[in-house]
Amino acid sequence: MINEKLRQKALYPTYPPYHIGEYIEEYFFKRWNEENIKSNREYIDIFWTNLFNNQVYLGNYYPEVQKEIDTNLKNEGKYFTVCQFDDGPLERFPEDTLIFSAGGNREGDNIIPIPLICSSIPKEWIPNKEKTIFASFVGSRNTHPIRMDMCNHLSGKKGYEICAGNWSSEVPMDNFKRFVDITCSSKFGLAPRGYGKSSFRMYEILQLGTVPVYISDVHYLPWMDELDWNDFCVPVNEDEIEDIDTILKSIDDVEYNKLLENGRKVYDEYFSLEGMYKNIIKRIK
Repeated sequence: MINEKLRQKALYPTYPPYHIGEYIEEYFFKRWNEENIKSNREYIDIFWTNLFNNQVYLGNYYPEVQKEIDTNLKNEGKYFTVCQFDDGPLERFPEDTLIFSAGGNREGDNIIPIPLICSSIPKEWIPNKEKTIFASFVGSRNTHPIRMDMCNHLSGKKGYEICAGNWSSEVPMDNFKRFVDITCSSKFGLAPRGYGKSSFRMYEILQLGTVPVYISDVHYLPWMDELDWNDFCVPVNEDEIEDIDTILKSIDDVEYNKLLENGRKVYDEYFSLEGMYKNIIKRIK
């Protein structure tokens, strides 16, 4: 539908470091063309994240995307698009356009949350560890005040492993493997929002056999029309950060094991790349 020049390859550093293959937008585009889906909405097939990040990291010229949209899309048309990066897409669209967004910083009634994911963590990287840590966080501290507040309240608390630093987009593999080892050894994995309302961490924690604790001022959670996130996650509001220890310690072993089991059940269907693709397709037919 759109000029193929707006589907640039990713030329920026790979993140997370285990990722292989297509990111969200590229994966959806590939599967959409493989299946030749029939929908009453037209697909705006632009790789928003690659355009944005290639500009940021390489200084590439950002193409005239708005002009392309205005030329090719009708004001009365019905459209949808898929976007991974936090702020996007930045352009204006016809009124009846659904934006399936992973980052969550663009707001509006037409925004539908999708998981912030990439290719799955290789299973051979996931060790079988005894849960010797009550709750842990490994990642960047300064991407949002909620992270700093969480770290200030939980650092040094018995049972908590808080390894917060200034991670860049080029995370060394050793740092990531440390995150894996610590998370697999933890009952709960802390997943505070970052610059965007979501976090890669939340979906990685699910893969690592740990219960995610999602901490945010705005709960940006995918597929809530089908999923009750309380079944496999512990959502925490910004004003509950001081109560995290009390909240987690109120969860008994029976409830905890249910959370773990439910997380295993929903991951592939809703939070893998293929699960993401199928859930978008359900919502545009």
